[in-house]
Amino acid sequence: MSLTVSPHHASSRMSAKTSTAATRMRTRCASRAAPTAAHATAARATHSTHACFGARRCVKVRAASTPSSTSTEQSETYGYENFPTRDAVKESARLAAELNVRVPKNEAYQQTIRRSVTYAGVGLRSGEVELMRVRPAGAGEGRYFARVAKGTIDASSVEMNSEVTYSDEEAEDALLERVRMALSNDEEAKAETRARAAATRAEAQAKIEAPETGVAGEARARACVDAVVEDVRLSSELKGDGDFVVRGAEHLLSTLEAMGVDNCRIELEGSGEVPILDGSASSYAYDLCKIGLTPAVSSSGAEEPRMAWKLTENVMVQEGDAFMMLNVDDSTKLTYGIDFTYKSTAIDKQWESWTPTEDAPYALHIAPARNFGTLQDFVAYYRAGYIRGGLENCALVANGGEYWNAPLRLNNEPARHKLIDLIGDLSLLAEPGMSGVPVGHVVAYKAGHKLHAKFVRAVAKAAKTKVPAQIWYSGDE
Repeated sequence: MSLTVSPHHASSRMSAKTSTAATRMRTRCASRAAPTAAHATAARATHSTHACFGARRCVKVRAASTPSSTSTEQSETYGYENFPTRDAVKESARLAAELNVRVPKNEAYQQTIRRSVTYAGVGLRSGEVELMRVRPAGAGEGRYFARVAKGTIDASSVEMNSEVTYSDEEAEDALLERVRMALSNDEEAKAETRARAAATRAEAQAKIEAPETGVAGEARARACVDAVVEDVRLSSELKGDGDFVVRGAEHLLSTLEAMGVDNCRIELEGSGEVPILDGSASSYAYDLCKIGLTPAVSSSGAEEPRMAWKLTENVMVQEGDAFMMLNVDDSTKLTYGIDFTYKSTAIDKQWESWTPTEDAPYALHIAPARNFGTLQDFVAYYRAGYIRGGLENCALVANGGEYWNAPLRLNNEPARHKLIDLIGDLSLLAEPGMSGVPVGHVVAYKAGHKLHAKFVRAVAKAAKTKVPAQIWYSGDE
């Protein structure tokens, strides 16, 4: 996932100076030592653009034989009169498949994941293959990272992004099957379908993995305020035991927080960096939907209540014209504004607001938004050594008045990605087993991880009380 700029893009969308710099970056990334065969296989992924989950399933439609026609558009959509383009057929087939995945409910009690899930991908800062395994944990343990020895995480067990190829007929069947069920008057057929779905869910629920406690003396870094490193650039950092530092955890922590995983153990094998994956929170959200959640119980086997902070006073921090503030409110609301007009008119000015208890769930509304920036900034970051891996497949790159790797997955995708970062950094306010994002209206403008860290410390010192955590998603939709 290293930055590579093709000659076509370089000649048509960049100045000669920028093109030369990008070519040098491509050469440096290509000359980097290759990872082991197992790691390379595990890290290989096709990060296709999805409207819902981003990069977990790619559906392709093979073109069927069509009558000769002078119209390219007519040939492309032959047999699909209700679809304007072949891409629309592909997208609808993909959505029909993705709709079978259920977003798990938030609960009033603490939760953890049903079973472990492993990731392999390139580190944005390290440029190396990083291995990570997210595991269940008991009530009150909270979210924490643990450094494990090389060879602990089995890369061969990583479930990679699958590519499903549909023929025209198969794509059509995928769409029509859901319509047939919706319109069918055959109650027996509907009952059979519901029974199969119930059996599938019951089988998944039976596969619950016991919490992992780790080994004595291992290096850990808790996802908490005390571990926050304030002087950061590009991504968050958490200081752990000894020389253990966790970098780039905000997308993972954001997903765990927003989807109700209060307790989990996160094992890192490598430099301590969380792999960038596709630059969004899609992979994490999809996996949580797929494996599901389960109550995180105490040592006595009892469920424990899930709590959150509610502030009783307003908080504000500011640096220049950038600011963050929390206004006392009875509900959690998050609002983010960005201004890139001086860098890119493609990004321009954007505001995005999300009320978790009222708007679409995180997995669909927020998680697909990718990391973003301008091509010139990314070139500068490579030159300075701040980043060494990723880009085209893990970031939305703007160049002047257009995006180099359009289309966007969501409206206001850059501003929504800032909400991912904000939730991830606010999650550090959690005490073990708690929700981290406080009850109240948080507004951020032109902020970054450095200002987020300053704001988190200010909120931690503010007057507040513990209240039952809000149910962000009840599963009723």
